[in-house]
Amino acid sequence: GQFRGTPDQEHHLHESPKAITIPLVILAVLAVVGGFLGIPEIFAIDAHWLQQFLEPVFAKSVAASAQQGQVAVSTQWALMGISVLVAVLGMALAWRKYSKKPDGQSAGLGKLLENKWHVDELYDRVFVKPLIAFAKFLNNVVEKSVIDGMVNGVGRAVQYGSRQIRLLQSGQVGSYVLMMVLGIIILFVVQLFRK
Repeated sequence: GQFRGTPDQEHHLHESPKAITIPLVILAVLAVVGGFLGIPEIFAIDAHWLQQFLEPVFAKSVAASAQQGQVAVSTQWALMGISVLVAVLGMALAWRKYSKKPDGQSAGLGKLLENKWHVDELYDRVFVKPLIAFAKFLNNVVEKSVIDGMVNGVGRAVQYGSRQIRLLQSGQVGSYVLMMVLGIIILFVVQLFRK
């Protein structure tokens, strides 16, 4: 389709740097070479180089599969034909649908695929919204009522206790001496009647 950004964005378009392009080229070459390492035997005898290389490792499993019998050549051709046919049909349908109007609206399965199977919306409903609601509950109820309530309660208790104890401090030395004498008398009485 046509570029849908601003002219300034289009001006800044460029090819990926070599640090990205070179590994992609290496992976593409290795993928082609890897495909020829495991070519099916129906194309060439002893062409499956990977099987020959790993034969000592899988000797027992090869012997067991030989007893069960090999897959028929016609079955191999049929499976390859079906997979190639499905791939070609998929490409033809995509070409037919998107070559003439690449920005067209999809419907049905196309819309489902375009919206990524609605995984983002499902994830949002199942995980994100419940976690946000739980975080709000922790903030509004647990944090403000329980934790802040305990901290503020300790502060209020200390203030109340200090106001009550302050009443004992009148600044008159005579009353302090009187309280001390009364305290000593109470201690003597308690010690006298205690066995």
